[in-house]
Amino acid sequence: MSKVKQTALAVAGVASVFVAGTSIVNAASTYTVKEGDTLSEVANKFNMTVDDLVKSNNLKDANMIFVDQKIEVPDSQSVAETDVDASSDSAANDAASLAMSQAASSAAASSAAASQAAAQKAAASEAAVSAAATSTTTASTQQAASATTSVASTSSSSASASAAGGSVKAQFLANGGTEALWDSVVMPESGGNPNAVSPNGYQGLGQTKEGWGTGSVASQTAGMVNYATSRYGSVQNATAFRQAHGWW
Repeated sequence: MSKVKQTALAVAGVASVFVAGTSIVNAASTYTVKEGDTLSEVANKFNMTVDDLVKSNNLKDANMIFVDQKIEVPDSQSVAETDVDASSDSAANDAASLAMSQAASSAAASSAAASQAAAQKAAASEAAVSAAATSTTTASTQQAASATTSVASTSSSSASASAAGGSVKAQFLANGGTEALWDSVVMPESGGNPNAVSPNGYQGLGQTKEGWGTGSVASQTAGMVNYATSRYGSVQNATAFRQAHGWW
């Protein structure tokens, strides 16, 4: 140790500290190489690594040192700070990479969710259009069937009336009905069909749910005349009310 020139030794002897489980001499020194020295031996004397000495002295070859060569021994704190800086840089790079990866994953998840929502909305819209088209087709079919049934019913009733002796109107008038009652009530209500049934269940020439709404033209006519007289006082009053209100 006689050739070791310590330039910043604060106390006599060797002061050592423990950093990360390794004892390191806390001194900034210059060591003069003597015969038989190797860089590894010099590093061991100062609790350094060969790599620390190579870096601090810019050595080209760790296996080649010369007698009387000056070896700068870095302060242990400088070595620790260098290691910490390198570790910090590595940690920062790792954190940045992780953040970028998470951001990319989040963006991909958001894009997938938006695509799924758009697909669901399109499917719902298509289903609504299909349902509306089906509903329209069904309604049209039902209307056509209803119209066909009504025509068939009217034809059947007319044939029955003719077989019974004259048209429905002729039988209506022959059984106490009047022209005014026919024109103002029968035609608007049933179109002169004694077998007419509305979607709401009203029946016959006068469209009623009473018993006189079914049966022969004669019985329906008598029922209508009695209803007009009992409710409105006369057939004339009944026809006037129907014309004024659209129902009776």
